[in-house]
Amino acid sequence: MTIACFAGLVIDPDKLLLIISSFSFAIAALLALRKFILPTKLKVGLIYGHLVFLFFPFVLLTTDVTCGVACMPCANNVPSLVALALPVTVAISTLAGLFVIPAFYTLSSRRELRNRPVINFVKEYSRKMGIQMPKLYLIDKAKPLAFSFRSLKSAIFISIGMFEVLNRKEIEAVILHELAHIKQRSSMLNFSASLMKIFSPLSLVAKFHDSGKEEAEADSFASRMQKKAQKRR
Repeated sequence: MTIACFAGLVIDPDKLLLIISSFSFAIAALLALRKFILPTKLKVGLIYGHLVFLFFPFVLLTTDVTCGVACMPCANNVPSLVALALPVTVAISTLAGLFVIPAFYTLSSRRELRNRPVINFVKEYSRKMGIQMPKLYLIDKAKPLAFSFRSLKSAIFISIGMFEVLNRKEIEAVILHELAHIKQRSSMLNFSASLMKIFSPLSLVAKFHDSGKEEAEADSFASRMQKKAQKRR
């Protein structure tokens, strides 16, 4: 059945080669993540590269169908399809990684933290560490919980339950731990790895990220900072 100018999905050799190449690059990015010891920035780049190459074939075929239905010249025109599909794929990946998923965290079950001593503490140590002060959010959960992420704007999330079971010094240790993650960009890596697990079934075979070392380093940083502060008193 013909709809507008679209008479059926045509997979010619050029499109097939593009699809195979894209999936190959996606797999290569996973292998690089698993095999090599890489800087955090490069790991994050490979994660988003994997997602772009993984979804590009689907966007390419969807664009082809759309061009055909709308009687556009790009229908079954491989260079035109790539020129349209690649920027769209990159844009979708960027929006998801930098805006949509972070917005889910910042808009759901939380409110901005108003605890002045905690705010002043974060402000002081952000300045000492040479990082931009993150946003502070209180999560409406009884379970003790704290995490952070670094995107366009860093943020630290602490649950109500955490404030109920920990004293001031322990809360400060938790905050220093999360600030260390932000400073090391490990929070961004953890967030990106989680994003890949959600959207990429292939990530199940790529156990490249062991957060144990990063957690130990963040704990060590928090302990050192508190010992220095105690000596100054």
